[in-house]
Formats: sequence, structure tokens, C-alpha cells
Amino acid sequence: ERYFVDRRSYLAKSVPQRMAIISAGVIMNVIFAFIFAVIAYGIGVPYNPSIVSETVPGSPAWRAGIEPGDEVVQIGERVNPTFDQLRGGVTLGDLEFGVPVVVRRAGTGEEVDLTLTPERSSGLARIGVAPPMSLELWDPPVAENLPASRATLVEPAAAGDSKEKPGFKAGDTIVRVNDEPVTSYRDYAAIAARQPNEPLRITVSRPIATKGQDPETEELTFEVPTQPVRSLGLVMAMGPITAIQAGSPAEAAGLKVGDVIVAVDGHSLDTAASETAWNTNTLPDKMREAALAGQTVTLTVERSVGKSGDDTQREEIVVTPRVPLEFSSTLPPLAPMGVPSLGIAYRVENRVAAAAPGSPAEDSDIEAGDLLLSAKIIFAKPAKGKTPKPTTIQLGEDSPSWPMVFNLLQMTPGSTVELSVEDGGETNETILTPESIGGLYIADRGFNFKPIQRMRRATSFGQQVQYGWDTTIESLTMVYRFLQKLGSQIPLTALGGPVTIAQAAGYSAYEGPGKLLIFLTMLSGNLAVINFLPIPLLDGGHMVFLIYEGLRGRPANERFVVALHTIGFAFIVSLMLFVLALDIGLIQRNL
Repeated sequence: ERYFVDRRSYLAKSVPQRMAIISAGVIMNVIFAFIFAVIAYGIGVPYNPSIVSETVPGSPAWRAGIEPGDEVVQIGERVNPTFDQLRGGVTLGDLEFGVPVVVRRAGTGEEVDLTLTPERSSGLARIGVAPPMSLELWDPPVAENLPASRATLVEPAAAGDSKEKPGFKAGDTIVRVNDEPVTSYRDYAAIAARQPNEPLRITVSRPIATKGQDPETEELTFEVPTQPVRSLGLVMAMGPITAIQAGSPAEAAGLKVGDVIVAVDGHSLDTAASETAWNTNTLPDKMREAALAGQTVTLTVERSVGKSGDDTQREEIVVTPRVPLEFSSTLPPLAPMGVPSLGIAYRVENRVAAAAPGSPAEDSDIEAGDLLLSAKIIFAKPAKGKTPKPTTIQLGEDSPSWPMVFNLLQMTPGSTVELSVEDGGETNETILTPESIGGLYIADRGFNFKPIQRMRRATSFGQQVQYGWDTTIESLTMVYRFLQKLGSQIPLTALGGPVTIAQAAGYSAYEGPGKLLIFLTMLSGNLAVINFLPIPLLDGGHMVFLIYEGLRGRPANERFVVALHTIGFAFIVSLMLFVLALDIGLIQRNL
């Protein structure tokens, strides 16, 4: 069938001309991405360096012996990565052979080569490191109801008629702890981890508002009280050791992954003589006490033997704990319990071994052998703002998240917990209120530290162009790598829609114009790649049809093209509905 078209119309153009027209939008996306990046590096782009503040017990970084203050100076071929680039490289890293990194040790300045294998128990693959933290306090400077919020001003003494309640403020920078100078979060963490059972004297440098003069500072010293452990009185069954830290006392003593610690110095971990006795909850703090006292401890472990590993035997292992240098302020789901003094991480089973006498658990219907199915943390009403929604942590046989529950109870004073308990095939709900117990303490005092931020600014136009080009190429290749592993290594719930884009743009704008322009570079790169995928209805789909026409010398069958466009339209609409559901919370991300 012959038909006539305007010679200036799209259909009247040759195949190469139509290809150029189809590619114009994608090419402009890439050009704009490059322009945005070049301008951004002329202004200056803030970024977080790849300095580690904490490691998650049992994680790849923890097993490799990475400590607070260590900096990842290379990941793969990328030198001096930002923390976001480190996180992206790990998420898209090789889960089989690992990711090669170079780490500069904070203690010695030595650079060591390591291979970290990201792990994906749920959500995205991770190596278990937290972003870098400075000693400057953020807004709010302290968490409500934690010790830092109850600090008392020691020097200079607060005026009796002062209307302002003395306390920490956003912008304060910690300069001394117990009269020891500190210059990094690593220094603070080491002192706090060593002395959780004693009040801390925190000296901060506070800016003084001045008009027309150089800013001045004043020093104030506060006493921060201790944070006793909050306990339900539940002694959970000890699980096997899941990880051993490189260069740790546990490694030197011969402990192995799979060993189950059943007793310490002859005290069983499955009994509850008191809430402060040796058990799965108290093991980390009591090992710290032994380390400070210079004591050795004897661990009784059950170890699998034989080719099949079905048989076990008990062994006595003597180990000398070390004084801890770090503590974990948060624990993700499924994370094991860590003992920094030994360098081990162990699984805590969700089955109750005993209830401590005089504890909330003893007064409940929970008995030894019961299985905890879930724990709902019900938060106390804060002094200001709305009460946070309860957080439910799934437990059961295959979700060993009791350490996360225990940690949350420490960080949320005033909260209660509703436990779902399976007893003899029946499921019961029990609400318990944790109680503070004397003699055991946590190291975290409730400070909110501001992340370390640096500025990357080009010193010449040539460097500006080079930075812009590298960032543009990275944005384009990152999308391809992401799509390649989407649905396998990366869950579909990692996608985001317009709400997520708007939120990310807002966060970037808050950090400055340079950060916003880099976000626009990434967004333009995303649009360029997505729009050129071979999906009917998109430019990439049109390009496929043009290639077919160029090879065959005639267009594809019109009915066939319309059918594919209909399928492509249905796919795009379904994708939009899916990401919108993620954005507004109808579908849980669980990342």
C-alpha cells in the first residue's frame, strides 16, 4: 500500500536520519549530565570520606579486623572513593570472589590489601561499616532519655538564676573525655567502650556568637552519667560462634566458627542465678570487666568432631580478653551478638533457656523452652513531637534477631515490648517492661555526631572537565551495573519513583548547589540509559525497529509494532504503579 507524507515529516526521513532523531533526547541527557558535573566541581561538591566509624559484629569488615578510624583508600580500580561510592561498589560487588580494597590503618598509617566479600542476608549486599563520624554534635545533639540528655554542667558552674538549662548544643565539638584530649571519633569510642560503668567528663568547644569579629569559642565540661543495661530477665539459648575477628584473642586461643560456648569459668550460660550472671546478654560486658582486670577466662565449648560433624565434644579453652576499642550503637536484623574483648560474634537463639529470679520475665508466663516468634517495641511518648510507631522484629527458628531487640531496648528507655511466644504449640502474647539492672552498663551515651564532610573542588578548568567526565561515565555505567543485577543480587524493592526522586533532590539541595548538580548528573544519566533500553514505546525500542528496517530494507509489520508498543505501554504503567507503591509505603522495601 502506498501513501504520501510531508517530505519534512519523520516518516519521510531515511533510517540513519531517524536514528539520529531518536537518539537526540538521549544524547542531550548525557550532555546535560556532563555540564551539570563540570559546573558542580567548579562550585565544590561535599562528600563523606570512606572512613569507618563502626563495624557490625560478624560482618566482612569486622572479620577482617577493620577498626574505627580506618579509611578505605581504594576499592577495585577507584582511588580515594567517597563513602557513597564505597557503598555502591559493595552493593554491586562480586558476592563470590569478593571486592579488593586497600585500607589505611588509623593506628599505624599502614596501607593493607584486603578482599571483602559482601554479604546479603536480606536487602542489599553489605560489608558492615558505618559512615564516618566527627566529634561535632548534630541537631539534635543528644537522644532523648539517654545519659547525654541528663548531663550536668561541671565547669564553669551553671548560674543559679539562669533561665537556660545547661546541656549540649548542636555545633559543640568534643575536645576532651575524662581530661584526655580526643581528636577523632575513634578516640572517643575507645574511652567510652573502656569505661561504660563510670560517668564521663565531656569537655566541648562551643562557638560564641560575635558581631563583626572572628568567631570565638568557649570550653564547657559536663558530667555524663552511666547507662545501666535494661533487661527483661530472659536468658536466651546460646548459639554457635558465627565469626572470629582476624588477629583477635579468640583466634590466638584456637576458637573456631561453629563452637558453642556453654560455660565461662565453670558458670553455665543456660542458667539464671541472677540478671548479672554469665549469659548470652551479659557476656560482652563481663568480658570487658575481665580484660580491665587483666584476668584470663576459661571457656567450655562444644565442638563438632568427625567427618560428618554430627558428634560433639567439650573442650576447655583459656583466653585472655583485650580491652575493647569500639562499641556498636546499632545492630541490623539477623546480626549476631559481638564480644569486642574476645573478637567473636555468636548467634543468640530465640528459644528461652531460663528466666532470671525477680525479673519481669519471672513474673510472666514465659518458661524455659518457649520460642519467641516476634517482639514489638512500643516506644514511650517523647517530650516533643509524635510518638514513633511501634517496631516489630520477626524472630522464630530462622530469624536470630534477638541481639537487635536487646540493643533497641537499651537505646529506647521507657519503651515496653510485646512478645509473641510459642508454648507447646500455642501462641500467647505477653507485654513486659524492661528494668535497669545494676552492675552492667552499655557504652553508648546517646550523642548524635555529625558525619565527617569534605569538599572536592577542581583547581583548574581542565581538572573540572576531567572530574565532570569521570562522574558522567560513572553515572552511566552504574545504571547498567544496577540493571544487570536487578532482581537477583539487588531486590526489586530498591527501585524508587517520583517521591523518592523528590526526597533525594531535597536532601542534595540541603547540602548545597554542588551536591544538587551531582544529583542531577546522576538523574540525567539514569534517564539516558533507561530511555535507550530496547523496550517498545521508549527510544531504545524505536531504535530496534529502525535497525530491523535498515537490515531488511522495509519497516516491520505495523500490527506487530502496535502489539509490541501495547505490551511496552502496559509494562511502563505497571512499573510506575509498582514504584509509586514503594514510595508511599504500600510495599515494604526491607533493605
